[in-house]
Parts: sequence; structure tokens; C-alpha cells
Amino acid sequence: MRHVLIVSFYLFPAIAIAVLAPVIPFIGMPGWGAGLLLLTVASLVHMGMSVKASRESSERQLEVLAHELAVTRHDLDAAREEVSAIRETIEAMPDSGHVVSELKVLQGLLGQLSAKAPDKPKPKPAAAAKQKPKEDTGLPAVAAASGASEPLLLIDDDEVLTIVEQALREDRVDLYLQPIVSLPQRKRKFYECFSRIVDDRGRVIMPEQYIPVAESAGLVAVIDNMLLFRCIQLVRRAVRGQPGLAFFCNISDSSLTDVDFFTDFIEFLADNQKLTPNLFFEFEQEAIVNPTYETQVNLQRLQDLGFHFSLDQVRTLDLDLPHLADLGFKYIKVGAHMLHELARGDDPQLDMGRFKGALDRCAMDLIVEKIESEDMLRDLLDLKIDFGQGYLFGEPRPTTAPAK
Repeated sequence: MRHVLIVSFYLFPAIAIAVLAPVIPFIGMPGWGAGLLLLTVASLVHMGMSVKASRESSERQLEVLAHELAVTRHDLDAAREEVSAIRETIEAMPDSGHVVSELKVLQGLLGQLSAKAPDKPKPKPAAAAKQKPKEDTGLPAVAAASGASEPLLLIDDDEVLTIVEQALREDRVDLYLQPIVSLPQRKRKFYECFSRIVDDRGRVIMPEQYIPVAESAGLVAVIDNMLLFRCIQLVRRAVRGQPGLAFFCNISDSSLTDVDFFTDFIEFLADNQKLTPNLFFEFEQEAIVNPTYETQVNLQRLQDLGFHFSLDQVRTLDLDLPHLADLGFKYIKVGAHMLHELARGDDPQLDMGRFKGALDRCAMDLIVEKIESEDMLRDLLDLKIDFGQGYLFGEPRPTTAPAK
């Protein structure tokens, strides 16, 4: 192209001179004027030819662009049709709402996990004592059974954190259930949910091992959220075969006050409202007695969906039961040793008859946990308790279809 332009630059003036030279003597123009005329005409001819060539080039470029635009539009139309077909397929599925809401929650949680995951966690030894879980709480992130026989794995903290992250991403979270029985019949009425993290070799990572590492890495809240979400997924599968089952699942304070997570979680639960008869959420007494604004709002949102609650980790029985009932609480969980200390002896601090009467008036029931022996049970049965939980009635076990 460059060579063509160079040739045309010299060729067009030459053609103009050849055409006009015979005419110049007849119009009486001086030599210098004739030269100027010849150059002017030659320049005009060259400019005209250049404009024509440029226009033809632009037209060709426009044709190419028009073709590319048509291809792009065709591809976009095909993509729209594909997306529309996928949407129609999802909407036609029986659990379409569950699929969409689950994906939204899971994407958000994985995003949090990726954003918070450090390159080299620096665990703080003191965190283990601070975050040590209570026995049989059912807390998704700190679920531990008293007297648990599972040994801690001999792996370093970096590997623990890697296993936890991979297990959450790859759905290696097992549901453990511990029965809650009616007394004195000992008939199984409910199950408390515990989440267990499993590595790719099937080994269970105990909360005592991963909580200190997760706390120092800033991942405790994310793990709480993820395990709570996984727990609800597993409960939903469990009730498909036995719709009469009911489960207790703990919501930690970190989950309850996580605005972004809980907004998506509420949407997820709204698509699972059929679980309201099968699912009771547990909350620590401290979070309810001294609630933050977010706690109050999210409790109300859960209650508006039809879910009911249980008060867990009770430290004092100086409770405003009518207020708790208004909030949606149906159960109070008290440790066996605490109840024995308060209600037994020559000078009991708790009048069990009056306390049970107050619970009955508020349509609430008492669950006594950590019952470990027959002697302990006989001591408590005199107090006319409603439900019991502990190793005497069954330890937490992995299962997908709990026996009745």
C-alpha cells in the first residue's frame, strides 16, 4: 500500500502536465504561471483520487464492521435463548426456589471464605481456652460432645485450616444427631444437630482443634455461617423420608449479627418454610438477654417466617418468660448439674413447682441436658422435668436417617 501511494504521488502530476502542456501556448500564460497551474491541477487531481480511495477503504471497513456486528448479535441472541432455556428448566424444577436461594447463600459464603483466608495463619495458643466449646451445645461451629472419644489429629495448624476450607468448599460436612427424649418414658422426640468437618481421608476434625486456628485467622464467623447453612441443608434432606422428625439447630451470635449473610439466609429459609414444624433454632442466653439491634431484627424476621426457638447456655433462671414467649421461644435448656444445685437440697433456691407452672402458662417446656447416668436421672425425675438429653440416652452419631 505504501508503494502504491508513493507511485501515485508522482504519477498523477505527470499525467496532468501531459494533458495540459499542449494547451498552455494557446492561452498565453507565462512560463511560471503555467507551472503553477500545472502543479495546482495536479494536486487537485491527486487529492480527488485520494479522497475516492479513502472513501472506498472506509466503505470496506464499514462492511466488515457490519458483518461482525451481525455475528455478535446472532451470538447474543443464541446466548439469551440458552439462558432463557436454563431459567425455564430451573423454574420447572420442584425445588427451583431452593436452588436459587442456596446458590446465592453459598456464593456469598465462598466469597467470604476466599476473602478472609490468609496465606499463613498465625494461631494464638490462648484462643483455645477462650473459644472452647461447651458440651453438647449443637453450635454449628463449636459442636462438641462431652466425653467425646475422637482423638485430635496429629497435624499442624496450617494443615488444619486448609482441611477446614476444603471441607467447606467441597461439602465434606457431616450431620451428627443426638436424641432428646420425653421423660419419664424416654421416647425420642427431637434431635439436636451437630456439624462435623471431615477431611478427604474421612478423618473428623474436632472443634477443639480447628476453632483456635480459625479464630486467629479471622474465619470463625464465616465457618459459623457455613456450618449453619450446611446443617439446614442436611436437615431438609433428613425430613424428606421422615416428615415427623424435629431438630434443634444453633445459630451463633456471629451468624445472627452478620447482616450480609443473614439477609441471604432469611431468603433461603423463606423458600424452606415447610420446615417450620421440623426445625427449632437455639440461641445463647447472653445474646438474647443483651441483644444488639441486629439480633432483635433477625429474631423478628425468623419469627415472622413461623420458626420457634430454644434458649441455650442458660446461666441463670431469673428469666422474663412472658417476654421470651412473645419472642417465639418454646423451650428452655438447663444443665443437669445447674438444676440440681438450684432445686435440690434442704434450702433450694428454685421452687420447681412455681417455675414449671410459669413455663406451662407461657406454653414453654424445659429440656435438661447433660444427663449422664441413671442416678442423675432418678434425682431429676422428682422435679417433674419434661425432656432430657445426654449420653445416657444416646451420644451424637453421624446419620442421614435417624431411627424413631
